[in-house]
Amino acid sequence: MKINEQQSGAYRAPLAGPPTSVFGKLLTIAAGILILVVAFMFSILALGVVLVVGVLIFAYLKWKTRHLPQELRDLHQRMQEQAGRQGGYQTPPSGGRVIEGEVISEAEYQASSEPDQGANDAQNRASRRPRAPGEL
Repeated sequence: MKINEQQSGAYRAPLAGPPTSVFGKLLTIAAGILILVVAFMFSILALGVVLVVGVLIFAYLKWKTRHLPQELRDLHQRMQEQAGRQGGYQTPPSGGRVIEGEVISEAEYQASSEPDQGANDAQNRASRRPRAPGEL
């Protein structure tokens, strides 16, 4: 016994072949178009439901968190006030220089650089001129 004969068996009816008449072909085409239209309608309906549910969830979350931006601004302001009272944060003076997070005013910068210039004036001039190759 062949495999095809085993699978079909006596209790299974063989599949019908393609329609041979013109009326059968037109009926098959109409049934296919109808199935495609119904599937398209259900997909549009499903997309609409997903969009409506998404908008409702977004509106619910927006409503529940509507006070959050104001609370964050208040918290930021309180933290700045607390840091100002503790002296943790200081704004740099105008006209100063900020180097690696340290504030150096013009007077401090000039005072710290003047003794080095007076003591090593010859070395500073020598270090500023370009060196020739082979010179140490």
